Amino acid sequence: MPTLQTALSHFNTDLARARALMNNSALVPACTEDMLRSALMFAVGACDAYFADSYADLLSRTLRAKELEPTVQLPNRLNNLKIPVTAMLRATTMPGWKWRMAARELVEKENVLSFDQIRGLFNQFFPKKNGLLSRDRVCGWMSNPQAKRRQFGKTAAEINALPVAGQDAAKERALEHFENKFGTIFQRRHDCIHCCDRPKVAIQAIKPSAVQKKIDDIEFLVNRCHAELDARFPLYLTDLGFGPVTRNQVSM
Repeated sequence: MPTLQTALSHFNTDLARARALMNNSALVPACTEDMLRSALMFAVGACDAYFADSYADLLSRTLRAKELEPTVQLPNRLNNLKIPVTAMLRATTMPGWKWRMAARELVEKENVLSFDQIRGLFNQFFPKKNGLLSRDRVCGWMSNPQAKRRQFGKTAAEINALPVAGQDAAKERALEHFENKFGTIFQRRHDCIHCCDRPKVAIQAIKPSAVQKKIDDIEFLVNRCHAELDARFPLYLTDLGFGPVTRNQVSM
């Protein structure tokens, strides 16, 4: 499969399952609200799985490239990876499969449900001062047709209308708003799983419209990150020094 396509395909399938739960929740009055909670948990779980699968995909393709072109020097972070021995000893006829399984085992016991965790995994593939969830990259998403004001607290037009001297601070606030919004979504999933959506005394209220927005926001985040990762990975391999033949081999 082409780079990241399996991760995206699984995400889209799982998000459709979340929407099916949400759209059919009213058919079971006794469980309507809990079906909405399930829809939210499915959506956040799909997001978590996307980032874990994408990291394993990019990492395994990089290691496969090193295997094909051993003279290229990898960064220390990759050289110092502790790869599970069992993954490397598995018999397989599929090129690169052992690397993918090894990479997957590195992250399978963790969740990827904070911006710090996402940055920690993926910023290594980007220029140092312009990581995956850096201010300028995220604020660039404000101009995307699918972007909503609720995600950033402002629109791109509103920020562009400010005096130049005030735009940097406005972008910082927009990034903070964006990060806090997803922190709230991820925390709600945690509340549903660990205390049945009762973090204090009362069960938290939940409505279809709110769940719909959260699912849409998750889709926006993953789609934007996917586009960035898909565009960046070939450049990352080029920056490391891999030739076009190797890059083509590991991208399919």
